[in-house]
Amino acid sequence: MARGHLSARWRNLIFPDGAVELMINLGDPQKLCHARDHRQQTTFSRSWISGERTEPIVIEECGYVHLVGVRLKPGGGWPLLGMPMREFTGRVVELEAVLGREINRLRERMQESSDDNGRFDLAESWLLERLRAGRTSTRAVHYAVQAIRKGDEGLRIGRIAEEIGLSHKHLLREFDRCVGLTPKMFARVCAFQKAIAWIGHKAEVDWADTAAACGYYDQPHFIHEFRAFSGLTPSSYLTRRGPYLNYVASE
Repeated sequence: MARGHLSARWRNLIFPDGAVELMINLGDPQKLCHARDHRQQTTFSRSWISGERTEPIVIEECGYVHLVGVRLKPGGGWPLLGMPMREFTGRVVELEAVLGREINRLRERMQESSDDNGRFDLAESWLLERLRAGRTSTRAVHYAVQAIRKGDEGLRIGRIAEEIGLSHKHLLREFDRCVGLTPKMFARVCAFQKAIAWIGHKAEVDWADTAAACGYYDQPHFIHEFRAFSGLTPSSYLTRRGPYLNYVASE
């Protein structure tokens, strides 16, 4: 839940973190800015889904901000939506285009609710109803996601497939359908997020130590990967980070 008033335009650079987000907007419209030209914008007014990402996005906010968000763990989108998650990768899509009037009715009920507890209850009831629709999570993908997140054979998907009892190609297809990224790309996002957590709010950071602690080959490899996922050098991030580690003010 996010709520408040912004008297001036505010742009956030948001990093990929391995999650898919559903957003219900009860406030003023928000804008997604084009990565290379922030003057090119797409306006989102009601609700949207932000799929798995491998690059940062820029969101512009102004006026009354009131968002109710649902963060889906990797692989959590498929049981809820019943659609291949690859269709949303690298995209922000209006939820009405995916769920039709169903999501609009949920939003209307949230608008009518008198408090945030009631809105959370509505969101929870809706999620449980969707999950009871008959779709089940893929255990093989869940196992692979957990192994990658823990760093167990993170890039050796063939070995993970053997442990699960699936062919390499079958697991790749399932991962693509349920997560929306390849296992290798997902492992790279996880390594980047490990680096973000390692840096945290430290006043000073030894980048060579960070690279070693987070599983990168060397410092240049770490810098290259950090820039690919954030659009920033590690040193630039250190000077611009705020209270929320995956959000920085966009220039």
